[in-house]
Amino acid sequence: MNKVDVISLRIPSAFRMKGVIFVSVLIIATVLAQKCKPKYHFWRPYNGTIPNDAFLAGVDEDGRRNYVAKIIPLDEYLWTIPAQFKEGCDHVDLSWCCNDGRPDRKVMRVDRFIEILCVDNPENLQWVKVDRYADEIENCCLVEGGIALFSNHIYVPYIGKGVVDGVNFIGRAYMERAWEGVHVMDGGNSTKVYRNFEMLSYDCKENGVIPPAKLQLK
Repeated sequence: MNKVDVISLRIPSAFRMKGVIFVSVLIIATVLAQKCKPKYHFWRPYNGTIPNDAFLAGVDEDGRRNYVAKIIPLDEYLWTIPAQFKEGCDHVDLSWCCNDGRPDRKVMRVDRFIEILCVDNPENLQWVKVDRYADEIENCCLVEGGIALFSNHIYVPYIGKGVVDGVNFIGRAYMERAWEGVHVMDGGNSTKVYRNFEMLSYDCKENGVIPPAKLQLK
């Protein structure tokens, strides 16, 4: 059984300061990334009930529905990232990377600040298959699932879907090839799907639409 840390509602002062920095980064990213604007999807806070217009990302064999969540883990990174949210749960389990023995790869359980991806018409979003890298997709806009600041660069996690042992899982993928694959949580286990995964996209029939690449702060 993996040790799971529960993220509480109390926010330390250090995180509040990081929150101010994070909001500033978000404003800069919003100004810079103008190529693909959300047109059909949006986020609603999770208050104990799945919104009626939540985007259905999949259904388990037992009939439980899976949705896309956006969370803010209150740890040293304070990034916003997408994750899978299962029907009947009130939390999201996550880890920053895979189970490789490093102590900073612990599994966290987030039960606050959860938002659910919603859509006005589910047909406006579609899953696009890629072989290995998210940037293989051309002439599509990818659905953003958060934002991160690392080494003076802005990174955008996009919503991906990968198969582990015949089961679909929702996770995050990046345009940067150094961060290949889609990172998913199989229960309390953190893993990556490196080949043959899918990315959630929209406006794929419009010509000249290119997903935004990595942005660098000046």
